[in-house]
Amino acid sequence: MSSTAARRYANAFLQTVIEEGKLELAKDDMLMISNTLESSKELRRFLNNRIVNYSQKKAALESIFAKHVDKSTFNLIYLLLDKKREGILKDITGNFLSLYNLHHGIIEATIYSATELEEKQKTALIKQLESSTGKKVIISTKIDSDMIGGLMVRIDDTVIDGSVKYKLNQLKEKFTSAAVD
Repeated sequence: MSSTAARRYANAFLQTVIEEGKLELAKDDMLMISNTLESSKELRRFLNNRIVNYSQKKAALESIFAKHVDKSTFNLIYLLLDKKREGILKDITGNFLSLYNLHHGIIEATIYSATELEEKQKTALIKQLESSTGKKVIISTKIDSDMIGGLMVRIDDTVIDGSVKYKLNQLKEKFTSAAVD
């Protein structure tokens, strides 16, 4: 769950980097920060620890990110440290990347299938989703061993369930209700 503060910081940062002409650079920075925080539970704990003081957190974040991100991005990190908001950095990166996608008309879809999809299947699925949504679609795929076959597509809060399991459950409900009538 993302906080209102994280959304506000992400939005303000997006506007700043657009004005500076550094949107793509900022996106790459945010991806790197997000991946770093995602892969290090210890770093997330360290940033959220209220006992660790400002100078320790500043030194750690400088050693990790200063040489790898643009000055504008690191200024955001300094601002978060000054405001004692470094704990929401992960949420800010997620919000920023979502706003970036929105800015560029990109939507993310998660495709669930029983087996790994072939590249031609992925390409055809992307084309079909782009045609129906009118937006550029980036997909991630996940294997769901509970599925018998078919696909399930999730875009934000919308789920399109074309799985065999779902179809079988629909048939079961139909036969059950017909038997009662």
